[in-house]
Amino acid sequence: TRCKGSFYLNHAAQKKHWKTHKKCCRLVDDNVLEAIAEYSLDTCTVALQRYFGNLTAGVPETYYVMKRLRALFDEDVDGGDDAAFRLHSMARGLIFHPSMNIMMTVVASPQMANLLYSNEEDLLSKKNRMIKHQFAKYNGRPTEEFIEDMEDEAEKIKVKKLVDEYDELDNSMWGEQPSSMSYCYLYFNLIVACAVHGNGSMSSVHDGRGTLRGGDPCNKSAESLLAMAALRRAMELWTDPLVLASCGDAMAPAASLALTALDYYTGHAMFGAPPLCRKYEVAPGLAIDRVAMACMSELLERAGSAQYAIKLLRSLGGMAVMDWEGNEEPWTDMPIERRAKFALATIRFIDSEDEQSQFGRDLEMPMGAVNNLLKTICGMQNPTNAFIAKSVWQKAADDGEFFSPFGAGFNAQYRAFFYYFLRGNFLFGEKGSVGWGQQDAMDVVKIYKEYDEIPFSHRAPEDDVKAKEKDECLRLAYGNKRHEERKEMFRSL
Repeated sequence: TRCKGSFYLNHAAQKKHWKTHKKCCRLVDDNVLEAIAEYSLDTCTVALQRYFGNLTAGVPETYYVMKRLRALFDEDVDGGDDAAFRLHSMARGLIFHPSMNIMMTVVASPQMANLLYSNEEDLLSKKNRMIKHQFAKYNGRPTEEFIEDMEDEAEKIKVKKLVDEYDELDNSMWGEQPSSMSYCYLYFNLIVACAVHGNGSMSSVHDGRGTLRGGDPCNKSAESLLAMAALRRAMELWTDPLVLASCGDAMAPAASLALTALDYYTGHAMFGAPPLCRKYEVAPGLAIDRVAMACMSELLERAGSAQYAIKLLRSLGGMAVMDWEGNEEPWTDMPIERRAKFALATIRFIDSEDEQSQFGRDLEMPMGAVNNLLKTICGMQNPTNAFIAKSVWQKAADDGEFFSPFGAGFNAQYRAFFYYFLRGNFLFGEKGSVGWGQQDAMDVVKIYKEYDEIPFSHRAPEDDVKAKEKDECLRLAYGNKRHEERKEMFRSL
């Protein structure tokens, strides 16, 4: 296109979209770009309120003002909270607007489709961007003990330097709303507005409840394709743990939107169905393991969307044990490491379950659903696969520090449980052992709770076999040196 900012699959798609795009298909003059580069936060806010209020045509300057807005939030200029609130209110109005025309014109604006639906914008805070690019090997900031135990001296020096930079950044930003969250109040809700016509509500946690836009996604109309792309993008962002940590409450509608999508695709017998759904998905963008982990994260953070997170876990737990009637289950061919990551996240959630039980009687934790998800994704049921199950639990026990959601050095207490589970033959031991033929009835939640109640060896009688076994599992997870240090510390308390 002559604006150099809109791209199409083919000439037919471009021709079909031309009626909408031609109203804003032009280059932005250099003098206008120079002026936008000097915009204040208030000027950006007013301009975007005006652009998104135009129901008839896109605005070529929209992309550049959005980029300027993000830069101003990153610079932490005064008035950020007020601007975020005003833009959030405007974006929520778009979610409740019955017509999709305005969102069709927004993405018709040059480069806006790319900004909203590609990885050009990562929605990460400065800290989490550093984790993604500098600490990717360790999946987060490593603990001091983990760094000290590194055998590669060059790597140890490098990581120590990065940790110092991270901690300095962390301390300087303590207590502040991340710039990513301020920007997300607009950015994420624009995507939600493309995906759903929300029911009006007082709280943004309910904004995703309503009707998916575009009608039947199988008809492949422009509206349905945009709505499905928006749903996928919104869910992929929400289920990225670094994005969720960066944006927090600004992603409040995500869980309710996920439930709306799951209800729709389930009600129309399209859940998990290709080509609408990709591998591991139960609806566009809703990979079964990642949605479950996002729900558990929301509950661990005591987010306002808890009611939707719980309903989602219950629905996913039901899918984990249902008969897929010959269709491919969403966990089929899931990599071992990905399954093990889910297992670690689930055990951490189970460990914290008592802390989450204060949501109220109507929001009782769905531990039965969590148990079913864990067993199914780990190969213990539906279908039972001994090789996958053993491989997953061994991977979590041996290598969990490097791919767990919590960063290297924070996982030993959970890894110890995987050793306990493996050594106790809870999985698929010899005939007559604890786990033989009992996988469907097995309650991993209960087993973990029982394990957690086993006293540490220094507090147990010398002949306590279970305490000795737990001690050995902790030794395997922490290593001899760190385990002895921990025991000495506990003895001194």
